Amino acid sequence: MKLYQTILLLFVTTLSLGQNNRSKEPATFLDSAFISANTMNYINSEEIESVNIIKNDTIINNNSYAGQIHITSKNPNKYIFLSLEQVKSEYTKIKKADVIYMINGEFIKDNIETFKIDKNYILTVEVTNSNEFYNIRKSDRKFDMINILVRTKNNLDNKNQILLRGYEAVGLK
Repeated sequence: MKLYQTILLLFVTTLSLGQNNRSKEPATFLDSAFISANTMNYINSEEIESVNIIKNDTIINNNSYAGQIHITSKNPNKYIFLSLEQVKSEYTKIKKADVIYMINGEFIKDNIETFKIDKNYILTVEVTNSNEFYNIRKSDRKFDMINILVRTKNNLDNKNQILLRGYEAVGLK
């Protein structure tokens, strides 16, 4: 009887104190493709046609979300979404899994599995190895940093800017 009570007590405490994968953010869909909420930071707001909100809780990939946001764009066939792993395999030669992702210099800390970015919105992809950092060179842990620059006004202006350097003055007569 004591064994039965102990097992019952362990079962009840496991159920009541177990971890819950419930997210406080809603599940976001763009043209019926499941994306992370962070992906919307890199979609032009002028290309959104309509937004539909469903308040029912939803379970996707064993994660519970507080509702759904369905976004319809003006041109649904325009987007070609790539996951961060697809960006890594398509734009770099990195084969190992130790990678830190950045977009426009900001670290991607969560939702890495569901984070998607439009292939047409990628300007360049820069790869930096941990050996290039002075403080990390002697560390046993080696990793790569992938910085994805997207087509924003500032990035396009910096890309098109031409810098002239030299000691002589250039002028017209």
